[in-house]
Amino acid sequence: MFVFKTVVWGTIFSFLALIAGPWLALQFDASFPLIDLGDIRYAGIALMAIGIPFSLYCAAILFLPGTNRPMPYDTGDDFVIEGPYRYVRNPFLLGIIITLIGEMILMSRLAMCAYTFLLIWCLHFWVVFFEEPSLMERFEDEYKDYKNAVPRWLPKFKRY
Repeated sequence: MFVFKTVVWGTIFSFLALIAGPWLALQFDASFPLIDLGDIRYAGIALMAIGIPFSLYCAAILFLPGTNRPMPYDTGDDFVIEGPYRYVRNPFLLGIIITLIGEMILMSRLAMCAYTFLLIWCLHFWVVFFEEPSLMERFEDEYKDYKNAVPRWLPKFKRY
């Protein structure tokens, strides 16, 4: 059930964040001036090329057989950290954010910029006020040690 629920919610979130949200933001584009980034806007493609596979890799880690998942719902009793989760607490969301910033740069629209910052702000507060307290309640000292050693958003290149 965990895998199905995670795939469904992950797919819905990714679709809303990376496709539906930008489309909606661009519907308000006529109200905002253009941002002229010139050829720099193609750097957005590079960010998207990094963010999408990174998010997919982080999502795949959640489904590896024999490991529990660092998620606030439907996990086992053990707190196990694998792959990028050893360096940053939210690598899946970090990949989504990198992809979204890439979209923002590529599209070079003020409406997309506003959407990107709004979504990043919402993701940050969801993590701080829902996900982390849920994990702290569930895993207590184990998660507290992890939280103190591993940064939330910017990777620390010292392995946990």
